[in-house]
Amino acid sequence: MVIKQENLSKKLENINKDNVFVVADFDKTISTKNSNTTFSLFSKSGYYPEEYVHDREELYNYYRPIELDSKISDEEKYKYMKEWQERAYRLLLKYRVRESDIAKIIDNHDLIDLRAYAIEFIKELNEQGIPLIINSAGIGNFICAILKQYGCMSDNVFVFSNMLEFQDDTIIDSIDDIIHSMNKYNIRIPDYFKEYLKCRDRAILIGDQLSDLQMVGNLPAEEVISFGFLESKVEENEEEFLKRFDVVLKGDETFDSISKILRLR
Repeated sequence: MVIKQENLSKKLENINKDNVFVVADFDKTISTKNSNTTFSLFSKSGYYPEEYVHDREELYNYYRPIELDSKISDEEKYKYMKEWQERAYRLLLKYRVRESDIAKIIDNHDLIDLRAYAIEFIKELNEQGIPLIINSAGIGNFICAILKQYGCMSDNVFVFSNMLEFQDDTIIDSIDDIIHSMNKYNIRIPDYFKEYLKCRDRAILIGDQLSDLQMVGNLPAEEVISFGFLESKVEENEEEFLKRFDVVLKGDETFDSISKILRLR
């Protein structure tokens, strides 16, 4: 089901391929609601000890309900999400994950499921020269590998995510300011990509959480058209989604619906 705000048509009139850019979340947005997250892929791979699987699941089971709880204030949730992400990162370091495993994990299509028409949507943006910023609290190495695998990691795509660094195939401690679901507004665009955003003051935002609405926080957007996939705690979050997103996509909606609304085809 697709639910649109009354003023959507007017907003759509103001965009074209030369004045717009897209900002999209990855986990549970470009990937499906039931897919593993990129932060879980090492532990799900079967290449690491059961202790790692247990430790990571323990963190997920504790912090994920907090992430989805709309009754917790943003300030309090920020603290928890930062803590979760830092602890998850420490597990990657503790169990010495390997760079060489990334390609093997991505080749196992059972571990990551992309939402229908997501790749087609990205390729449509690439064909029209519309910049895409993937803003993710996940692991950017996996995201880039997936996009390359599907042939859509073009120059106009920029991945803002947690990029792991390796030495002699083993992870090293290199992330000082970890990205989590509550600080995605602090996007750092490299100079080369700023060229793609010149003269573009309209943004398309696509996410699956209310906190994703912050993803354009420091980007040059005078107007934003927001799409929200509502699939987690639907009854609890529906009222806020309908208030704050321009388009709410309930149930098993796909990127085909977004393409049609934006008239990319």
